[in-house]
Amino acid sequence: MPIGSYASVPWVAQHLITHRPHRILDLGMGFGMYGAMVRQWLDLGVQPWKTFLVGVEGWVNYRNPVWDLYNVVYAELIQDFLKRESPPFDCVILGDVIEHLPKDEGRQLIVELQRLVSASGHLLIVTPAEFFEQGAVYGNALEVHRSHWQPEDFTDCGFQVPVSTDVVIACWTPPPASQGTQLSPSSASLTSHATPYEKLSGHVDTPFSPYAGR
Repeated sequence: MPIGSYASVPWVAQHLITHRPHRILDLGMGFGMYGAMVRQWLDLGVQPWKTFLVGVEGWVNYRNPVWDLYNVVYAELIQDFLKRESPPFDCVILGDVIEHLPKDEGRQLIVELQRLVSASGHLLIVTPAEFFEQGAVYGNALEVHRSHWQPEDFTDCGFQVPVSTDVVIACWTPPPASQGTQLSPSSASLTSHATPYEKLSGHVDTPFSPYAGR
């Protein structure tokens, strides 16, 4: 489904408000729930947006007006996005995505995403606490549930797991030894790679101008 669980909203919203990231990457954005949260509670619903927000979605049929809240949207698979050159992000969100991957692919994805997190940033992963069967809803093979992730799957990788009731929310921060090793990013770096969605919609802006399952 292109939406996630409402159970994740209070914690993620509080995390965003507390840490106030300037650059956010929303992977598997679906409807755009987390993007709407960013614009409402970080940018207070007023343009020009202060937060540089990038979305990635592999199923273009989920496109809707909420996508226009993002500075850049890449209508492609996460694996393809990761082939792009990108400066680090202050917050990387993988919301209701990892359960759609086999465990080995999910673990490898975590390693790749950790490289995208700025020295003082965070990687947030949200996934259902209980496994439930889900097929290719809406004709989208990406929607199939292929794995179940428990808190220890994340703590073994250095994550903290502050929520594990209706959903599991895992949060990773780079260890102190890695801080100060990354260059300051330019928010415009990604906007030079326009996708068909961006070209058609004119969407690229100047920077700073119970469970439904996914």
